[in-house]
Amino acid sequence: MRLIEQRDFPGLASLYLASLDGSEQRVVEFVDTIEPGVDKSRKWVMMVSTQLGCPVGCLMCDAGSLGFRGNLTAEEMLAQIRFILARNPDLSPETHPKLKIHLARMGEPSLNPETLRVLELLAREYPFPGIMPSLSTVAPDSPAIRPYFERLIEVKDACFPKGRFQLQFSIHSMDERRRREIVPIKAWSLPEIADYGRRFHKKGDRKITLNFALMRESEFDPEKAASIFDPERFLIKITPVNPTAVSEGNGETFLWNEPPPSIQALATALESKGFQVILSPSAPEEVEAETSCGQLWSRKLREDVRTALRNRRRERDSYVSATSLESKAGEWERLLADDGREPREPSLENSALLVIDMQEFFLNPRSPAYRPSARAVLGNVRRLVEAFRGASRPVCFSLHAHEDPEQDGGLMRRWWPKICLAGTAEAAIPRILGPRWDEIFRKSRYTAFSNPDLERWLRRQGVQRLVICGIMTNLCVESSARDAFDRGFESSVVLDATAAHTEIFHLASLRNLAFGFSSVLRAEAVIDGLKAAV
Repeated sequence: MRLIEQRDFPGLASLYLASLDGSEQRVVEFVDTIEPGVDKSRKWVMMVSTQLGCPVGCLMCDAGSLGFRGNLTAEEMLAQIRFILARNPDLSPETHPKLKIHLARMGEPSLNPETLRVLELLAREYPFPGIMPSLSTVAPDSPAIRPYFERLIEVKDACFPKGRFQLQFSIHSMDERRRREIVPIKAWSLPEIADYGRRFHKKGDRKITLNFALMRESEFDPEKAASIFDPERFLIKITPVNPTAVSEGNGETFLWNEPPPSIQALATALESKGFQVILSPSAPEEVEAETSCGQLWSRKLREDVRTALRNRRRERDSYVSATSLESKAGEWERLLADDGREPREPSLENSALLVIDMQEFFLNPRSPAYRPSARAVLGNVRRLVEAFRGASRPVCFSLHAHEDPEQDGGLMRRWWPKICLAGTAEAAIPRILGPRWDEIFRKSRYTAFSNPDLERWLRRQGVQRLVICGIMTNLCVESSARDAFDRGFESSVVLDATAAHTEIFHLASLRNLAFGFSSVLRAEAVIDGLKAAV
């Protein structure tokens, strides 16, 4: 484990960001903290991540915006615990009266079977009475996950009986429709959670926590709660919705340091039904430190969240998607026909496919340079690659990446601050396109022909005509098509296998090309032409 970033709030928390394998890909946050007002020697809390990001995507949680990047191993979870223990030499897990290890920082524990193993390893490595694991779940519903919860009962009974284990269901609303909005995956119904609780809770166990991070619009019916859940087995915890990038963006933040009258009245009504109720306000120092579930504190992951939210807006506002591409292509074809330029009938004889810059830097929704329009045309690019390979025609790829931006960046650095570095995951061409190493030509300028090896390769293949697809239509695609024209290669640009930042740019570029440089075709026409030529 390699520590990347640390933030300390004396008397409250130390927050850590660490790489689990030394890379920038497997990175997690974990927290060493206390309950405000409770001395660390009396109650000590560790918040441990179980996944890289989270696949659930709750309305108030920043971790879900990162998407799912993989499960942690049991050893990687234990490494977080060992790291915190090593930073606290004055506190011994052997004698500590209450060391709560909360599997709830990043991830949904039930979607990672290794969390069961880490519980077993924890009991073996630290067989001390003060150790109390805590597991928080939204109760995902799937036949594949049901065995996890059955095994959890066995592990709890064997390793942490008699009140040494805490289970929490994050429910957030008694209204199932609203609950599905907050937790946007299929989850157990409330009666199913109640039924599981009857089997999970044994005499002497801690009560199961039903956690409600209540939002202003959330419905909570005490009568309904009492009709479903047994107060002898379940307690109810009500918390604010802390400010996160996601909750703020969704308008769901509901922060309180003292329970407002509506929350206090709800607690009183629940207590009258026999429930133990915990009101857990957010202390100002906790909000500032960003120690609470749903919050991310590190610069790196917060920037990743901002990128993810920005890319979701880009997807929402994109001029084209995979589902609208067909109808859009028809519109573009009609607009090009209206220009009055006689369409040129291209020949596919001695042709090659040139795929421009279809790489993760532009295709990955987690990339700061992500373009949803590029992802929309990926399917057609793949069809073209398969068609050319099926016809035994050459296929080549340009790859825009810099080995040393200071040396090979040129004017690109002035125009584009986001630089893709050669050899990184962002520079990779998706495997779905099946690139071969000798077909890839790296460039650091707009035109693919800025790499002189490309023209030499095409000449050796006997190529006289190019079918060009990829991104961006108005930048690297158009530059490459113009350059191909000047070098004596006829070219066809595929209107529904190219993409730009906006529809205006895309159409303007296609019009320019159709007027003086290239024929402009649909992918289907190219594929049909290849079949006819075979």
